[in-house]
Amino acid sequence: MFSFFSKKNPTENAFAFLGTDMHAHLVPGVDDGSDSIETSLKLIAGLEHLGFKKLIITPHIYETFYKNSEKTLRKPFDEMSSALATQSKVETFLSAEYFVDEAFEKLVANAALIPFPSKHILVEISFVGYNPRLEQIVFDLVTLGYTPILAHPERYLYLSKSLKTFQKLKDMGCEMQCNINSLGGYYGKASEEMGWGLIAAGLVNYLGTDMHHTKHLEFLSNMASQKKIMDKLKRFYWKNSQL
Repeated sequence: MFSFFSKKNPTENAFAFLGTDMHAHLVPGVDDGSDSIETSLKLIAGLEHLGFKKLIITPHIYETFYKNSEKTLRKPFDEMSSALATQSKVETFLSAEYFVDEAFEKLVANAALIPFPSKHILVEISFVGYNPRLEQIVFDLVTLGYTPILAHPERYLYLSKSLKTFQKLKDMGCEMQCNINSLGGYYGKASEEMGWGLIAAGLVNYLGTDMHHTKHLEFLSNMASQKKIMDKLKRFYWKNSQL
C-alpha cells in the first residue's frame, strides 16, 4: 500500500458515499493504464483505502490504438482478480471503455460488447471534435437494451458552450460520468469549470476515477483530504451504487 495512506489518514473511506468506481484502467498491460499486476494491486489498495468496495474495470477498446476484445482482456483480468482475492475483498468486474467509431458500431451490430453487470456501456468520443454519429449510436444501444454512459464529458471542451448537446443525449437515454480528478483541476481549469457546470445542470449521473497510474491516485487522495470539495461532492445524488 502507498506510504501516503495510513490508518489515521483522514482520506480513509472518503469516497464510501460512492462505493463503486465504474471507470478504471486496471487490467495490466492492455492499454495506457496499469502496466503490471503489481501496479494494479497497489492502485486497487489505494482505491479500497478511499472507500471503494466495487470496481468496474474498463480498459480501452479503440481500433486504432487498443485492439482489445473480451478474448484479449479476460485472461489478464482473471489473473489480476485471482491475485487480488488473496489480499482484498473488493469486487471487480470486467467491462470496457469504448471509443465511438465505425469499429464500435460493428461491435454493437454483432452483439460483441462487454457490458457492466447492469447492462451499461461506457463510451468515449474524440477530444478534438464531435462525432455526428453519436446520437444514432446512443439510439441503437438503448434500442438493444443497453444504457450508454458518456465518459468524462467535461473533457470535450469543444462542447463547453453546447450544454444542449448533452441535454439531448440525456433525453435519449444516455447517462454521463465525470472524472473526479477533473473537478479538482487535474486536467486544467477549463475542464474543472465545465465539469461543475454539467453537474450543476443536472446532467451528470456518476463519478469515476478514470484511474491509470499513481499520479491519478495521489491527486485523488489529495482531493479526498479537502473537506470543502468533498462536502460539495456529497451534496449531489450519484448513481454509482446502482451499478
